[in-house]
Amino acid sequence: LKTILNFKIIIQIIFTFVLLVPIKVFSGGSSINLNPININVGYMSEYWIRGSFQAASVSYINANYTSGPIYLSAGYADLRDRQGGATYNEGEAFISLYGSYNFELMSVPTYIGLAAYRYTDGIDQHYNEISVGADFDIFSVDAVILGDYDTSPSSDYWHFQVSVPMGLINYTYGTYSGAWQYVVHEISTSVTINQIDFGLKLGMNNDNAMGDSKNSNQDVTYGVFSIGYSF
Repeated sequence: LKTILNFKIIIQIIFTFVLLVPIKVFSGGSSINLNPININVGYMSEYWIRGSFQAASVSYINANYTSGPIYLSAGYADLRDRQGGATYNEGEAFISLYGSYNFELMSVPTYIGLAAYRYTDGIDQHYNEISVGADFDIFSVDAVILGDYDTSPSSDYWHFQVSVPMGLINYTYGTYSGAWQYVVHEISTSVTINQIDFGLKLGMNNDNAMGDSKNSNQDVTYGVFSIGYSF
């Protein structure tokens, strides 16, 4: 209970700071957003989150809303195939809720975000996060400065990630500390053909990475193919 109260107090302080401190709002290069709502539906051969295996053969839907400096998103992913085989358990899903406030700090696009991740059917505990990030053009940095893993008692964790765009390929390095301690490397690429998005991601985690599969997906490399459509 004390952890939850502290979490709520920190959220209030951050939003108060964001609303009161005089900063230049980052609009992403466009002063008017003619289509603030975007919906994406798709399929992934496997679903990995920050180097942690979730399920194979996953269908998903995401909805995003942008209004000035405010960005909101909600997502749903079907995790029935947790074992990566022919066993399916009805009701297993991953739900994500996220919101961020975007602005420029000393001419650097920056954000502060809040996230809530929920698993249905008791397949995992709940996660709550406060994150910050900045885009320095040649690379971007994202960090979960406070993560709350809803166990009994509650566990804290932190996540740090650096993404480097390299033309057609993007490289990402991520590290966890706190409740989990591991490192993940990923390279990814994507292309859009006739409004259909195709993606490919290759990753490698170390032997402390968490996962739920036949071989626990620890100390392994992995590959993910995805296809999606936005409207």
